[in-house]
Amino acid sequence: MAPDFDAVFRDNPNPMLLLATDAPRFTMVAVNAAHAAAFRTTREALQGSGVFEVFPERPDAVTRGFMDTIRASFERVLQSRRPDEMPVQPYAVDGPDGQAEHRFWGATHTPLFGPDGEISHILSTVRDVTAEVTEHRINEARKLLMREVDHRARNALTVVQSIVRLSEADGLETFKQVVLGRVETLARAQTSLARRKWEGAYLQEIVEAELAALTPLGALRLAGPAVLLAAEHVQAISMILHELATNAHKYGALSAAGGSASVTWRTENDRLHVEWREAGGPPPSPPMKVGFGSRLIERLVEQLDGELRYDWRPEGLCVEFAAAL
Repeated sequence: MAPDFDAVFRDNPNPMLLLATDAPRFTMVAVNAAHAAAFRTTREALQGSGVFEVFPERPDAVTRGFMDTIRASFERVLQSRRPDEMPVQPYAVDGPDGQAEHRFWGATHTPLFGPDGEISHILSTVRDVTAEVTEHRINEARKLLMREVDHRARNALTVVQSIVRLSEADGLETFKQVVLGRVETLARAQTSLARRKWEGAYLQEIVEAELAALTPLGALRLAGPAVLLAAEHVQAISMILHELATNAHKYGALSAAGGSASVTWRTENDRLHVEWREAGGPPPSPPMKVGFGSRLIERLVEQLDGELRYDWRPEGLCVEFAAAL
């Protein structure tokens, strides 16, 4: 018994079109049910129309790209007389709720030959490859994230080694507290980065997370616009704030009852300007000896491609630093 090719086409689970070679129209001679279902339409709405007539008269950029890719594939079939694999393209279709669903489509366009040896039709077999594209993107994002985590982890360990090697203290217990405070700062910075998948962190979140562990809520004032820091700046700014707050607790305004500190920031010409200002503590004076904390702040500001300024005012220390955004 000969196979029923009409039934094979009609009932095939893969979306299929049979197209005339009447370029540039490419009339849809036959449409199977799977194709109509995939594009949320009916066979009757498509059969007899040109392929490109079912698209909007003024397509958006994505739709226009989809149409151009289909047209180029048809042209290659006619020129080469061989099947052509159309590159995967995005094209949204209406979902059951009427909302657009973003999908990705691939297709194989196969020439069919008449008795005279000329191409009489093109068989278009369409594939919804959204799941494959999504999985590929997830895998690529996972690989990128793992590389980023590895890089950040190695960098953090290098910083920890420097902290342990260079931190100074009068005794073992004090040394442990100094090192622990700086390592905890690194941990908080890593947590902030992980919250946004290592893409960066908002400055206010960094300030609040860093100073909450050191500064009474009533002694702190924050003000500034929403600023998303680049991932490579989060750790440096966290540690600068930690050093300033630690110094204020030991020697500055936060060492005295009623003392306070404020952190304000602004952006200007692709630069971030941060000001740390103390008030209500003992009158400050420049240190007789530059310690590791001060040197660390200077190095971190250099990493930020920024500038640093100290103002030892009688009413309280003011520190300003700028960083590239």
